[in-house]
Amino acid sequence: MDAKASENESERLFLAVKLPSELQEIVAQACSKLSENFDFAKWTNPQDYHITLQFLGDTPKAKIPDLVKSLRQTAGQGRPFNLSLDKWDTFGLPASPRVLWIGVSGEIEALNQLAARVHSATFPLGFSGESRAYKPHLTVARKYRGKNSYDDKLLENLLKLDDDWNLKNYQRDWTIDSFVLYATRMYAIPMYEIIEKFTV
Repeated sequence: MDAKASENESERLFLAVKLPSELQEIVAQACSKLSENFDFAKWTNPQDYHITLQFLGDTPKAKIPDLVKSLRQTAGQGRPFNLSLDKWDTFGLPASPRVLWIGVSGEIEALNQLAARVHSATFPLGFSGESRAYKPHLTVARKYRGKNSYDDKLLENLLKLDDDWNLKNYQRDWTIDSFVLYATRMYAIPMYEIIEKFTV
């Protein structure tokens, strides 16, 4: 490979808060049961559960060291905070949603501030934020393809019947003391690889 080709190499990157392994297991168990009733094209691998802070897109590898340096500086300006898994919801058409997700509650303002600091750190390096308002969530499935219309009432009832999900209410909160820089590995399982971790 020549030098020019090497310079043009890129990574598809994004920044996110990673879900801890205990909560990965709780969500994965719920999704396993729900998948028997809801036909989505893809259920997220538990190791890929995360809350996105900023999508960076295709990024030249040569740019990553400066990105990491800037993010490490902004990470030190924050403090740990607590979040909790909350209500399930969808994006897209009610009868045929494109995304099934879980919301979060708790210290949302602290999460918003972290996302804002991340955007401020990446903007001078040429990364722009999304135009739409920040809506933190955990994506668990994509592209509903069931023969019958999607039924959010059925989802609610199934979750109520799920002993594992309901008995572990007290375990749905966690402390956010770091965020990570992910690279997407298409067709790999899990699909997201941690490039760098930043302590807040």
